[in-house]
Amino acid sequence: MAQFSRRTILSATDILADRTNSEIDRFALEHGLESVAVGPSKADKTNAIGHYLIKNPLLNNEYEENLSDAVIIAILGRAIERSFSGYPSVFSFTDFQSHFAVLNRGLERDGFTVEDGTLRRTLPGIVDLPSAEDEVHLLLDRFGLQVPGVHLDQGISAHVRGQWPGANAQFRTFIESLLDEIALRAPAPTGGYPPTGHARRQWLANVTPPFFIAELNEWSHDGKGFFEAFFRRLCPEGSHPGLSNEEDSTFRFHLVLLVGRHLLRRLQAMVGRP
Repeated sequence: MAQFSRRTILSATDILADRTNSEIDRFALEHGLESVAVGPSKADKTNAIGHYLIKNPLLNNEYEENLSDAVIIAILGRAIERSFSGYPSVFSFTDFQSHFAVLNRGLERDGFTVEDGTLRRTLPGIVDLPSAEDEVHLLLDRFGLQVPGVHLDQGISAHVRGQWPGANAQFRTFIESLLDEIALRAPAPTGGYPPTGHARRQWLANVTPPFFIAELNEWSHDGKGFFEAFFRRLCPEGSHPGLSNEEDSTFRFHLVLLVGRHLLRRLQAMVGRP
């Protein structure tokens, strides 16, 4: 399975479009993609490569390496080379962030960094963030949860553009909306469901059987439960905290992705496959 998400693949193949036509053709030939990288323009060729990699995340190359990983790492290697300067030549992460901002943010969302000039994980491989994102979108579609899905996609799009407050607001709203919708999958109480937001989350903790598990300290009714603290972390100063930066916004994305997947899996166990 590919280690990199759709957006990271696209940001990398966008960089490939900066090469000449002959260089793109040679790159495609080296990776067995000569029949894929076709079209009248460089953009057509690189878009075709990106589309092919996204559609074939399990495909291996002739060396039994994941094809998507091999292509992205090759493109990334050249981007890293272009971020060396001075004498003796030293890698500048600042230059990499500046010249390849979208790719850098994609790597961070996928749990990687090149801060020292070498691709390395910032999270254990078992976390597998690209697969988590795919599973979240799959389960959102399966349950018809369109509104939470829109908020998640808007948050990721804002993160791609480097708009941290907007991304943070959408990530929080994604979780809020997801829990509001999950409550609607539980049996309706007499008098109807409580208002959206905190009241509905509190109701989820009290419904029979409860959605939040008290034995796991998920909801304590005194603000000290996991999900109560989780919402405080997502919103220390409202939806648009002034203290946020790229690292903080990426951390929030990782949190909501993993928590969102956990909530959707629990919903699936509660109501079964739609």
